[in-house]
Amino acid sequence: MRKTKHILGLITLGLALSAGSAAGCKNKEGKGTKAPAGGATAMEAALDPTKASAEAKAAFEEVAKRYASARKSGSLSGSQCEELSSSFMKVYKKFGKQMTVAFFNAGAVWDECGDTNKAEAIYKEVIAAVPKYDLSYNNLGVIYWNRKQESKALDYFKKAVDVNIATTAPRNNLAAALRDKYAGSANQGDFDTAEKELQRVLAVDSGNQAAYENLARLYYDRGRLKDKSYLLLADLVITQAKRVLDAKGKESADIYNLQGLLFMERDDQVRALRAFKKATELDPKNADAHMNTAMISIRFRDYKQAEESLQVAAKDRRQKSNIETYIALGVAQRGLRKYKEAEQSFKKAMEVKGSDARPLYNLGILYEEHIAPNAQTGKDFNKKPYVTAKDYYGKFSSKAGGAKDLGDAVADAKRRVENIDQLFKDIEEMKKLEEEAKRLEEMQKKQEAEEKKRLLDIEAKAKAAAAKAGGGGGGAEEKKEEPKK
Repeated sequence: MRKTKHILGLITLGLALSAGSAAGCKNKEGKGTKAPAGGATAMEAALDPTKASAEAKAAFEEVAKRYASARKSGSLSGSQCEELSSSFMKVYKKFGKQMTVAFFNAGAVWDECGDTNKAEAIYKEVIAAVPKYDLSYNNLGVIYWNRKQESKALDYFKKAVDVNIATTAPRNNLAAALRDKYAGSANQGDFDTAEKELQRVLAVDSGNQAAYENLARLYYDRGRLKDKSYLLLADLVITQAKRVLDAKGKESADIYNLQGLLFMERDDQVRALRAFKKATELDPKNADAHMNTAMISIRFRDYKQAEESLQVAAKDRRQKSNIETYIALGVAQRGLRKYKEAEQSFKKAMEVKGSDARPLYNLGILYEEHIAPNAQTGKDFNKKPYVTAKDYYGKFSSKAGGAKDLGDAVADAKRRVENIDQLFKDIEEMKKLEEEAKRLEEMQKKQEAEEKKRLLDIEAKAKAAAAKAGGGGGGAEEKKEEPKK
């Protein structure tokens, strides 16, 4: 889940805040969905911060300004986190429950700094002191959601709604958690409750962006899982959301991401890719949009784009534990001939989910089709990478077992092992043929040399015999008789 936390700040009419999270995770079909998300836009706790004393407001404002100034320079340092959290806590201790918002912020600082254990402890202290402060329940829910304690997170979102019926951020998160649960089980009760909660938010705040995003996703999942007609409803919600946001001069990355998924349902990959890229332009860290961009890019063999998008997605807290991220990254790097990096990505996928056999199959492909051919640089045939490929295929087939969804891949892996074995036999046979050809060639050369020597010997003997025969008269010329006078 991707968390976006904002420290509460004072404005003219009272205390304005934005708390909660925006989140992205993957459903079982590998398509982008949205988990608990939303942000409060007004003081939605039981206490009315406008009744705080002027002195209390001034004390809070001083710390809030220091936070804003420190935040402008980038992430907070460890010492800044400690100082700001302590300062907010001092404001609460001095002014009491009228400054519960400062107490809450003491935890929110640690939340932003990444120390969720300290944040969790403070949120629980807030609840103990002010049981109806709904935003502490909400943020605890977000913490548990990010820890993959979905059931516990859902309970806290429900508590936030129970203590403050007018709350919107926790209600959005409750609906999003139920929607995520529905995406995994298709339970009608979860769908009905999530829809009702989101309709309540929109009834109170007709321009609530998170509610539109969650409702569109809820209908998308319903259409994908149960009833295709709900895809049309999702499209209508997206159209309405764009109209509302456009009137405010805003755009939503999540809405564009979902629109891309609807295009994918229509097999319109070009427009889908365009929508996903628009989402990443609006939110460069949107893990869902980057994942979806990468998947289409791989289909188009645009491995460079796929790798770039996946590296962004892999920074997301939930995507780090998503095996699909690393399998896809390995495929992209393999396509870019980054074989070492591809191997590391596939092995990372194995670490993320050891029970999944697919990384083993991909490692086999990597070694058989890419590393092995490029390893044949010497005079002799290099069997080692092929042996490694065989080993991965064997482990894959063993681990995959009787999994129906991997049946074709198992059959292919076994066929590939047979092909490698046949290749080895062919290489050995070829080697024998080459050795035999070499032996015959050498024999022929030897015979030719012997024949040449024999002929030379005959020629030498013939010359010797001729020379001997020509020299029978002692070698002197016959004396000619002189004519008589």
